[in-house]
Amino acid sequence: MKPVLLVAALAFTLALAAVAGISLNRGGAPAQAQDAVWPAPANVRAADGANPGAVAVSWDAVAGAPFYRIGWVAMDDVSAARAEGRDWLDAFAFSDVANRGQTSHTVKPLTAGVHYAFIAASINRRFGDASWSEWVLLTPGAGETGAELLPTPTPIPTLRPTPTGMGDYDTDKDGLIEISNLAQLAAIRADLNGDGISPAPAYAAAFPNAMPGMGCPDAGCTGYELVANLDFDTNGNGAADAGDAYWNNGAGWIPIGDGRHTFTADFDGNNHTIANLYINRSRADRVGLFGSVSGSSIKRVGLVSAAVLGDDYVGGLVGFSVRGTISDSYAAGAVSGRYYVGGLVGYSSLGTISGSYAAGAVSGNYYVGGLVGYSHYRFTRYNIISGSYATGSVSGGDYVGGLVGSSNYGSISSSYATGSVSGSGDDIGGLVGHSENTSIIASYAVGRVSTSGDTLYIGGLIGYDEGSDIAASYWDTETSGQAGSHGGVGKTTAELQSPAGYAGIYAGWNLDLDGDGNSDDPWHFGNSGQYPALQYAGLDPAAQRR
Repeated sequence: MKPVLLVAALAFTLALAAVAGISLNRGGAPAQAQDAVWPAPANVRAADGANPGAVAVSWDAVAGAPFYRIGWVAMDDVSAARAEGRDWLDAFAFSDVANRGQTSHTVKPLTAGVHYAFIAASINRRFGDASWSEWVLLTPGAGETGAELLPTPTPIPTLRPTPTGMGDYDTDKDGLIEISNLAQLAAIRADLNGDGISPAPAYAAAFPNAMPGMGCPDAGCTGYELVANLDFDTNGNGAADAGDAYWNNGAGWIPIGDGRHTFTADFDGNNHTIANLYINRSRADRVGLFGSVSGSSIKRVGLVSAAVLGDDYVGGLVGFSVRGTISDSYAAGAVSGRYYVGGLVGYSSLGTISGSYAAGAVSGNYYVGGLVGYSHYRFTRYNIISGSYATGSVSGGDYVGGLVGSSNYGSISSSYATGSVSGSGDDIGGLVGHSENTSIIASYAVGRVSTSGDTLYIGGLIGYDEGSDIAASYWDTETSGQAGSHGGVGKTTAELQSPAGYAGIYAGWNLDLDGDGNSDDPWHFGNSGQYPALQYAGLDPAAQRR
């Protein structure tokens, strides 16, 4: 480190110690708290996260420690607390992370350009039993300030309980209650508006000793967020069975929201995954991780190895969605039902789906799609699908599509489908089975399209169309086995795999998908042996081509 930076970094640490009443122990390891059992985490590091203001804190594993506590404090807040005669710990925030092998945690959102100090501890659930690491310094958006050469401070005073002796379940004060285990995920069913208020005993058990208001900001909480990956294979044998906590006599997971009670809050997965979701409810409607949502925002969550079976309105992530915004999410696994069946969403009305995908076989009878079964509204184009794709095989009776089974008064842009599509009835298409008054632009389909019955309408891109606007959208006449379509233009494999960029047949494909007035460069065109892949909203072209 340059001398001037080292001096500045040392000055910052001395200032923190002076303001907080912490003495420095030059070069020594931090002394352990009186009741501590586990050593402090070593090699603590802080770096800018993937999103603005997010900070990724990482550390070396501590064997046997049940939990880690990740704490942070802004120097400005420390100074303000001391100036007002308050304990500096009033400015200290923290998150507790169960030790399931992970050695990193993302803190969000913090203010760019503000100096923060971060610290980590090995703890159990009781206050006071903490072995603290040394401080690590970071200014979000500006990089580290030389923490690796700083002297080690002695431990800060162990954190005390709040005056009520209760826990804070919104430690980052973003209005989203933090979920770190399956019991807390299940408890959402007792608080569908996301305000943290529920009389249900199961809710209190999932969030024990909660502070009044769950520790939410003054305006209250509006939903939930994942702070860890979750796995329904609770016995760890690699299969859904009676040994799993949410087996429910073979019926599996009870969806969040149903026909009478709808989830109306927000849900942020924070790019975590939920693995081995299992639902086997052949006589139930509105089936998925979320059964029914309305006016919600669901984002940044991925389902891995899901198996979902229902009757009507069945989707891997959401069964029935009205005015729901779904973004940067995916569902990988098999989905099956009867009516309105989709790999990601079964039925969507007045909804927006962006930067999302589904991968896995989808089957049903009517209105079956690789991504969405039925995208529906009348008289205005409020159903929007953009920068999204589906790769699984799709099979059904009528209205079957590689991406969408049926789209009424919708918009599909910068999207594609690669899975095979088969139907035994009418309106079978590589991208959309039935399209009515829908805008389709800069999209394509390459999966094989076939029928096992007396099908009236079948097409490489669109099975049957009524009044849609279809522009710069294509299907592969060779891989699809279809020479015709009710809309779009047929191209050979070589024509579609031409790496021309936004030119030739791909001129006009650089669209503004997020509505900010600027083109979003959503496509990655690869080489002469590859189809275009999406790079919008963090989607990985390389993963799409594996």
